[in-house]
Amino acid sequence: MSVELNAQAENPMQDIPIQGDGRVFDSLRAVRLRPTSARICILQVLAATQRQAMNAEGIYQQLLHIGISISLGTIYRVLKEMELAGLLLREREASASGNKARYLIKPDKVAADSCYLVCRVCERSVLVQDAPLVEQVRLTAARHGMEIGANVLSVQMRCSQCAEEAQAGRGRPLRAG
Repeated sequence: MSVELNAQAENPMQDIPIQGDGRVFDSLRAVRLRPTSARICILQVLAATQRQAMNAEGIYQQLLHIGISISLGTIYRVLKEMELAGLLLREREASASGNKARYLIKPDKVAADSCYLVCRVCERSVLVQDAPLVEQVRLTAARHGMEIGANVLSVQMRCSQCAEEAQAGRGRPLRAG
């Protein structure tokens, strides 16, 4: 069973590997969520980002760009449902208007001793698997009354390419935070 998002040849999501082989349906059914068109479309947009986190507004804009109309309220509700079901990971992004939640598809295997370094400009992420580092962050958080819990730890910074472009006056502005 497959859902075709847009019949036009310029559809940027037509080559998503998660689309036509039932994995979206299987993933949703495995966590006891019915595979609705909204859930399927949102998962496919997130899959197309190649492990980059997106906020609800970005997902909304991407869906509009490809001709799919889903309300922003529905997107927020579906993202929360899929996060609670364990399909998505949520990270917080500091912005000028406050903290925004960003979501990405939970990798099949994320070791408890791993974290992500995330560029605040281009949003490129790098997986770091370093048990002593992650344990030190967890201990420091606990000393200050904070808990990382089961969430994947992500550290926001600026990558060297974005930093070089910013120094040369060509880069995008650094996100607040």
